[in-house]
Parts: sequence; C-alpha cells; structure tokens
Amino acid sequence: MMMSEERCSNCNSNEIVSDYSRGESICSNCGVVLSKLIDTTPEWRSFTAEEKSNRSRTGAPISSLKSDFGISSQISFSNIDIYGRKLEPAVVAKMRRLRWLNRRDSRSHIRNLRIALRELRRIVSQLELSDEIAESAATNYRKALKADLIRGRSIESMVAAAIYIASRQYNNPTTLKDIEKHIHADRKVIARCFRIYVQELNMKPTPLDPAVLLAKLCNELDLTVATQNEALKILEESRSRRLDMGKNPLSVAAAAIYIASIRTGERRTQQQVAKVAKTTPVTLRNRFREIVDSLDLANVIVKRGAASAPVYVRDPWKF
Repeated sequence: MMMSEERCSNCNSNEIVSDYSRGESICSNCGVVLSKLIDTTPEWRSFTAEEKSNRSRTGAPISSLKSDFGISSQISFSNIDIYGRKLEPAVVAKMRRLRWLNRRDSRSHIRNLRIALRELRRIVSQLELSDEIAESAATNYRKALKADLIRGRSIESMVAAAIYIASRQYNNPTTLKDIEKHIHADRKVIARCFRIYVQELNMKPTPLDPAVLLAKLCNELDLTVATQNEALKILEESRSRRLDMGKNPLSVAAAAIYIASIRTGERRTQQQVAKVAKTTPVTLRNRFREIVDSLDLANVIVKRGAASAPVYVRDPWKF
C-alpha cells in the first residue's frame, strides 16, 4: 500500500491509500472506495539484473490486423549517423537504395493485405464483433493469401467469408445475410468463397447452434425472458429428437420462438418471425409442423384474423 495526494470526496481527507493487491483507492479515514486502480506493472517477475534485462520488453503487441504485424522497420531519412555526423555521399546513396528496397519488398502482397485488413476492420465494426473474431478472420485471410486463393477473386468477398468462418469458430450468431448488408457482393458469392476456404484450406467450422440465436431473435421481436426460456425448452426437446438435423439453424430457432410465443400468449405473426429470422413464412410453417407433430404439443393453436394480432407484454426485468 502507498499514500496518495488526492482527497476523499466524502470527508475531504487526504489520507488516501492505494491498495494494489485489491486494485482499489481507499480513504483510510472513512473507508470509502474512491476509484479502481489499473495495474501497470509487468506480468513477469525478476530476481536478478540479468533476468530483468532479458525479460523486459516494450512496444505494442503483435496483431494480425496489421499488415506487418506491427513490427515493421523503417530506415531514417535524416542521413546522420549515431554520433550526429553527416553520412558520406556513397553511404547516402546506399541508404537511399536500402529505403527503396525496404518499401518495395513484397509490395503486392502487403498492398493486398492493407486493402483487405482495412475492409475487414470496417465490416467487423459495423457488425459489432469482438476483437478475437477480427483477429481470427485476419488469420484466415492470411492463410488464403499465402495459398494464392485470392487471385482472380474479390478481396471483399474473401474477407467476408473469412469473417463468417471466424464467427462460426467462436459460435457467434452472425449469418451470411448479416454480412451481405455491409458489402457490395451477393450472398451466393460469399458462400462460394466460404466453400473455397473449406475445400482448399481444410477449414471445418462448427455448425451454428440454434440456441445461440434465440436471444438475438427474441430481442428483435421484443419478447420477454419467459418466452425465451420456453423457446429454449422447445428447442432442447427438438434437438433430443434430432429434428434440427440438416435444417437451417435460423429456421429451427424461429419455429421454436413462434411456438413459445403462442404458448405464453405473446403472439407474433409468422411474417414478423420469418422477417427477423431472414427466412420465409413457408419454411417457418414447415419447421413449425415438424416440431408440433413430433413433440405432440396439443395446446399450440394458430389463431386467424383479429385473434392473431401481436400481443406485447412488458418485461419485468427491463427498466
């Protein structure tokens, strides 16, 4: 612990103690926790001067979102040596050629990466994806670029496919239709690029879990937690009977939500559910009949006309 010069906002005392073991700044007079402390010390320990010099490091961490991983080198343009003396004309000419070679090395490769990673960061930002997914997508694209799979194909489409694979790897409910909104390419083109990753690079992304999609769809439909829990129960029973095998996860999740909304009284129309799930009402009805017939849900009655109007219930957990 150590004393700080700041004053307490409660008792105006200057006896502030910084407790780094707890990560808090505390007033020793009244006991009020004033602020949280961020530990800026290194995560390693050293017991000798040699250990400290070997383990110490500086600079930003390596990132796949930078074309050179953030470890590029640059030759100074000052033409002055370490002692401050001007370089001789022959050395100046040599340095000028070295600078040119340094910029020219892998120019097309680096230029492609710069364009692709700039596009990748834009799409990830608009989709509000995590940094882990962005890093994984950048790694996937680098593998495709190294295997010479980008040649003759759209950079934007290959980046979109890399993001889709990374989302599947982290079980994120991002679909091709979500990505299609933010790029100038058709969903079929992205799917074609996705198959190239799978076939050429032997990537096997895990199937998307319909249960992960429930929270996203329920939020868009403004359903309560009770309806979401009911949909989860229906989905678990459907999966236990393998009704989701070979089906689109979005359509299965949408059917479970539609059935749950009928059972809890929070009705939503088929058109509303299908639009949010990015599927068609026909597909929704097919999944609906399969689940209802298999699970023998007798209390699920689809109402028509004015009785089928949506019912909105205020969620007690939302303020």
